[in-house]
Amino acid sequence: MLTLVGKKQAITLEGYPIQTEISDVVYEDLIASNSKYILLDETTNTITLKKSFFKKNKQVQNVTRFFVELSGDQLTIESPTEKNGLVSSSSFEDDIVDSNYKNKSIAIILESPHIDEYEQSQDKLVPISAAQGQTGKKIEKSIEKLIFALNHYQVIEHHHRYRVILINAVSFQTSLHFIHEKPMNNYYRELRDKMWLKMWSEIPHTKNDFTKQLDSLKRDSIVINACPKSLKPFINHELLQFADQFSLFESNHPSSTEIWTNSLFKLN
Repeated sequence: MLTLVGKKQAITLEGYPIQTEISDVVYEDLIASNSKYILLDETTNTITLKKSFFKKNKQVQNVTRFFVELSGDQLTIESPTEKNGLVSSSSFEDDIVDSNYKNKSIAIILESPHIDEYEQSQDKLVPISAAQGQTGKKIEKSIEKLIFALNHYQVIEHHHRYRVILINAVSFQTSLHFIHEKPMNNYYRELRDKMWLKMWSEIPHTKNDFTKQLDSLKRDSIVINACPKSLKPFINHELLQFADQFSLFESNHPSSTEIWTNSLFKLN
């Protein structure tokens, strides 16, 4: 009988065969969680993340959070007039992103929802809305600085009412915090990145939904890649196809300890 000696611990997505190696610490914590969302194969040291964790009802909605208009030195910032019922638990007056919006947009791209984007529950993963918690607060606090920073690059059309939308490139919780409930240390930052890349590359509609969302934006919109440094290249690769269509930027993640708008950098 063949005995598996020293086989590395791995994780897969149910329905997708690619195995991704994970650390001993993460492997043990996931097993210890006894979560209904995982299956364990002890003969291969492989954990399978069940489809129920990345079904449509676990997706966090992308949202319109602000409308902004710059006229000379005067900046007007408004929230949507009515909160959409699909994101009624949001801490902000969010609306769902309208794919038929006629004006230009400022799209802030984040990597994926984490703790604050879901309601706290023992047995259910209930989506709230994009960019809640500190990320949402920092975006709200810095929106004025963001617009004036973009204006410095001469990409803002004055007297034009832009909507500011928040887009998660992957709309599922790639950190798996709901399962392991551990803080985002180096082990779990690595897990988030690996699970993000798995969902991004293995689940066909994930990347398709992202590019379709961008393709719906009006020409000369502004797109900011504010994902963590480790995941930026994957987003930038997809943004290449929009280089003649939008003004493309990257920045630090809004939850950065630094003022994230100071890191704004134009890509095209």
